[in-house]
Amino acid sequence: MKRFIITVLIATVLHAVACILVPPFEFAPTRLACFFWACRSGIVVFPIVFAVLLLPLRAGLRRFMPQSTPQTHSVIAAVVLFVVVAAWILARQLSGVPSPPYEHGYLCQWLFWPLFALVIAISFFWPFGAKNADAGCVR
Repeated sequence: MKRFIITVLIATVLHAVACILVPPFEFAPTRLACFFWACRSGIVVFPIVFAVLLLPLRAGLRRFMPQSTPQTHSVIAAVVLFVVVAAWILARQLSGVPSPPYEHGYLCQWLFWPLFALVIAISFFWPFGAKNADAGCVR
């Protein structure tokens, strides 16, 4: 649960910072207000989206790859998340739907959302810290 909360907070801050980089801003006319509303929306929306995406993905990885390392699970999860993001952007781009002005075009989407998926995969799936208490002991 702690890993899930950390992932939501990292995603919220990353999204909020990306929202205030270049005008026009998505949530408000000023940078400070846009940052506040982007943080607020991230805290509300990201737990739902991540619960729908990340928890079943983790369960699937543990079920279908039980003897793989956590690093392998993290890499596979990053690939799966990238494929989901690519399908989402590519479907909109190929259908001819124009990108709204606050999304700054499809190039910015292709730059931000794969980076976002990578950061999410690392923060949720990558094993940080030692599992054993005596991993650093010399014998």
